[in-house]
Amino acid sequence: MTLTKRERVFRTLELDGEPDKVPINVFGFEHTGTSFQAYKNSPESKEITWIKPKSSKVKYYITEQRFWNVDLYALDPFGYVKLKTRTKKAPPEYPECYIDLMDGRIYKTVKQIETGLSYRWYVGGFYTTPEILHAHWDQHGKPSELIIDKINYSPRLWEEFVEALSPYFYPMVSMPINPTESLFNGLSLVRLAYYMRKNRNFIHEVMEEYAKTNIEIIKRLAEAGVDIIFFGDDFGYKGNPIFSLKDFRELILPYHKMMYNVCKKYGMLTVLHSCGKIDDFLPDLVEIGLNCIQSLEATAGVDLKGLKLALGDKICFMGGLDSSGVLTFGTPQDVENNVKKCIKDAGQGGGYFVGPSHDILNIPWENIIAMRAAIEKYRKYPLNF
Repeated sequence: MTLTKRERVFRTLELDGEPDKVPINVFGFEHTGTSFQAYKNSPESKEITWIKPKSSKVKYYITEQRFWNVDLYALDPFGYVKLKTRTKKAPPEYPECYIDLMDGRIYKTVKQIETGLSYRWYVGGFYTTPEILHAHWDQHGKPSELIIDKINYSPRLWEEFVEALSPYFYPMVSMPINPTESLFNGLSLVRLAYYMRKNRNFIHEVMEEYAKTNIEIIKRLAEAGVDIIFFGDDFGYKGNPIFSLKDFRELILPYHKMMYNVCKKYGMLTVLHSCGKIDDFLPDLVEIGLNCIQSLEATAGVDLKGLKLALGDKICFMGGLDSSGVLTFGTPQDVENNVKKCIKDAGQGGGYFVGPSHDILNIPWENIIAMRAAIEKYRKYPLNF
């Protein structure tokens, strides 16, 4: 049995038994990291791959995706930016910094030590009071008022895009706002903790606005025929979740449920990326209709094997390879062992996409090659190890 990439993706996401191979999902290289610089100097990067949908004037560069042989990847023809982005210089107490007026995060562009390339680093949150947030929303527009209405969410555009990509991978579409991350980045974690004690209605107001904005985008994507939606929203640190289960259920979960319900209404599958230790949140996320969880960060303490045993018949797993541990600091043999273990722990019966827990920053080149080779070595069903 040999499946198309689309068939492999949907069979896995819908928990329809074991496909022919464990499908692959990789975020790809962080372009300011040392791994990407090594990739650029490799022979594989010189084998350029572009696709061009029939009626489109745009060509899409997919050389990296081809390098990884991905089955599923977040890319769409409607443009990376779906909201009007507005930034301005931060106040003097934040020298050489800027504010993202959509969510209030303050950032600074600083060169990476290893590569000398510029990278945006988070500095703090500016929307530290309801008054500041409301003043900025009144002046610059709420997120839901920043949706770019000129984007053509055409079914024909989507169908031709999918057709052109079909030999390489199946696309899913990312949401423009990560609600919880935008909340604590804009307020700062300290102020978020304060409002969790003193003014929870303020948190609900902000989360509702972010969810509302994503829902408006989801409706447009549904009209175009998109069938897999990718959400990003970090709920955990290394070793611990950011919220108690009680607070998560009150302040965060209802807004994810709103978004997933709209996806379910239109027959769209949902994938959520969330870093950190989030094991305790997964049963609730399953209950509100999440189809797939991505990251499964080993160094945060996520128990991939235990989660598969407990929830493997209810949710698909994606990721799990130890990006910030074994892949970066181990030997090529360690990397192969990590790939084999994750596929063994989560791949039995299907319902698993193999790949690193996050994007690839400073993983040694020999480990990149070892990971890619091990994935191809161990991904074939039936799993005989």
